[in-house]
Amino acid sequence: MTATPTRGPAPAHGACTIRRARTAEDLEGARKAVLHTAEVDLGYGYQPEWHWDLDHPVETYVDNPRQAMFVAVTADEDVAACAAVRIGGPKSPPHAPELAARYADRQAVAQLLRVATLPGYRRAGLARRLVAACQGFVRADGGFRVIYLHTNTLVPAAEPFWRSLPVVEVRDDRPTETDPRFSTVHFELPLDAAVD
Repeated sequence: MTATPTRGPAPAHGACTIRRARTAEDLEGARKAVLHTAEVDLGYGYQPEWHWDLDHPVETYVDNPRQAMFVAVTADEDVAACAAVRIGGPKSPPHAPELAARYADRQAVAQLLRVATLPGYRRAGLARRLVAACQGFVRADGGFRVIYLHTNTLVPAAEPFWRSLPVVEVRDDRPTETDPRFSTVHFELPLDAAVD
């Protein structure tokens, strides 16, 4: 399944509204943005074992009060970008046992994921604003002790983006990666770090 980008030229930095995705339209727009990145930037497309949350977005991001999807929406109500928060850190396998052990208290770990911006809207600051919205959501929850994330450095500009934020590198799996689809670095984003 190949998702297509939404219409229109890239908006100015402030032209998009950041909001929590609660409607079918917002959730479907987020799905399209994530799957576009998976298909075009990563080359492997939709994977049901990895993208199960996108198949059940209401149950995952609306019904669960500790999880959320945020979207950047244009004046035409097109979703230009998204980011999400889910409970729990990395699992082993596929990730290293040390990582799973570090985040064993799953209820205290907020995982930042599904950060995706459609090509026509990149370099407008939307991902940074979405990460800030996710961080604010995690802070307001009060039950999380850490924000965990990982990135595939094969995505153009992904690693420089994350390193432009106040993240702390936890583990670099690139030297031991055996699957050519992945080039993974793991980070933590401190709860009190200034993102936006």
